[in-house]
Amino acid sequence: MTTGNTMQVDALVALQEAEVREGFLKQRTLLLGQHLSMQKQENQILLDKINGLEAELRLARGEGAPTDGASE
Repeated sequence: MTTGNTMQVDALVALQEAEVREGFLKQRTLLLGQHLSMQKQENQILLDKINGLEAELRLARGEGAPTDGASE
């Protein structure tokens, strides 16, 4: 009978561990999603700055009006 009780306890412990693991993975996924969103925003800001600097450089070189973001 001890073996049966041990198996029930082992199953409960395994279930609790799985629930904790699931909660951790959900939180990590949420955090990584937020980080990815912030990184995308930062990348867009940097890309906009680069495009603006390239446009200023073209104007300084006398290459005419800036284009619609086409790269050289």
